[in-house]
Amino acid sequence: MKNRNDVVSHEGIVQAIEGEKVIVKMTVSSACAGCHAKHLCSSLDNQDKTVTAENPHQYPLEIGDAVTVVLQEKLALKAVVICFLIPFVLLFGTVVALSALSVSDLLTGLVSLTATSVYYLIVWLFRNKIGRDYTFVIHKE
Repeated sequence: MKNRNDVVSHEGIVQAIEGEKVIVKMTVSSACAGCHAKHLCSSLDNQDKTVTAENPHQYPLEIGDAVTVVLQEKLALKAVVICFLIPFVLLFGTVVALSALSVSDLLTGLVSLTATSVYYLIVWLFRNKIGRDYTFVIHKE
């Protein structure tokens, strides 16, 4: 297994086994979940996520088994860039550029939101190609 610092991992429960693919349900906690003042704000503490993972080590698995789902950290960072950083730069850059050109605020807002929407549409259209890089792997300890 890779160095623990090079991967992002979450504990999960096997929900289904479909050939070499394993469906795993994870409860992902936000950073606020451990906060002593979490009851004072309205953040979402836990969310259930279901992912499809591979079992390259051929662990004998059964439904209900506890497993660790691992993704390489560089892929997680790439996902953050694709989903958050690029759209933010696009939105902010469009607003700044159009404001510098003295375009009306309404048109600036509409063009900025349209540009960001088109970006997300392109990402959605290429989701299968982008998704091929993201392979979750099962580890059982």
